[in-house]
Amino acid sequence: MELFELQRKIEEKGADAWILVDYENHNPALVRFLGKRMLTRKIFLVVPARGKPYLITHSIDTVYLSDKEITDRFDLKVYKTWKQMLELEKECFSSYRKVFMDISENGLLPRVSLADYGSVEFISSLGIEIESSGDLLQLQTCVMDEKSLQSQVKACKTCLKIKDEAFSFIAKEIRHKGQTSELDVQQFIARRFTEENMFFDEAPLVAIGPNASNPHYTPTESAYSPIKEGDLVLIDMWAKYKEPGSVYADITWMGYVGKKVPQKYVERFAIVKAARDGAIEFLKRELKHRDVQAYEVDDVARKIITDAGYGEWFLHRLGHSIYDDDSPHGPGANLDNYESHDTRYLLDGTSFSDEPGIYTPEFGIRTETDLHIQGKELLVVGGLQDAIIPILNLD
Repeated sequence: MELFELQRKIEEKGADAWILVDYENHNPALVRFLGKRMLTRKIFLVVPARGKPYLITHSIDTVYLSDKEITDRFDLKVYKTWKQMLELEKECFSSYRKVFMDISENGLLPRVSLADYGSVEFISSLGIEIESSGDLLQLQTCVMDEKSLQSQVKACKTCLKIKDEAFSFIAKEIRHKGQTSELDVQQFIARRFTEENMFFDEAPLVAIGPNASNPHYTPTESAYSPIKEGDLVLIDMWAKYKEPGSVYADITWMGYVGKKVPQKYVERFAIVKAARDGAIEFLKRELKHRDVQAYEVDDVARKIITDAGYGEWFLHRLGHSIYDDDSPHGPGANLDNYESHDTRYLLDGTSFSDEPGIYTPEFGIRTETDLHIQGKELLVVGGLQDAIIPILNLD
């Protein structure tokens, strides 16, 4: 987002500035403003509601901040000693009454809680009210352009195709050999990702019944289970294309190694499907006429599962932000009122997963799709599983 647009947002929210603080490129929003430069001392980037943005920076780092690209956009306010840095803060912030900083309520949102305690405490001691910059960070770090969205759509289509291939692989292995394994299926999917020129940070998650009760169980070379007829199979897979700016697909589908899915699995899947679809229906209805906070969507899905008697077995948030990141877990709002109370708004141009699950000791079930908001409309980009796949009916 352009600086002048951010300044308009800051003014609309009744604040005087957004104060970002960083050290050695740990703050992704500041890096997006400045690029990844060799900055070795503490730096503040300040976006006031009005006036030219500025940097409070150490004299040693000015050699990397003196090019026209920086000086056209930012004034430089330079310190040498720590005492001078604190005096500059007092001087520059003297007219501010309320500012945004990268903090979160009770420290519950690690991707927002980027400002160090001492900096926040010092600025607060100047009599300045501090609010969370969570939604500003989203605007700066996870709003997609059309090219990024299309990369996610493409990744989802490819993942859905490979998902079909994986279940067919299981069917063929069972018919020819009598069994396969979680590890074999995992490696098949990883190999297909590589063939499609896709990147993934970790190998996909393949788990049979009881193993799937651990939401992050994954087979390894030294620990995995065979897959045989009568097994319930969960496949959770995520990948993106290798081109810069590409966005992840992240989907979970269920299959049963047989020709007819047992009723206990059918009934349990119907509950998580209802929770997933309830979240989608809520967003389609509400986004048209108001801003929706992320935690609200978790509440909708969690109530459906709780009312069905399985609330204690829904062990994680409903969904996570998705973006061009090292992992499928992006920096934006998560659909979460369980692990945290995520009050950030769901913004136009952002994507996130919708993945309710029930994880009882006997077996785990999850369904997962990816959602995107565009022009106040909700797009389902990750596909929707309507029923558990009877794997032995596949060709």
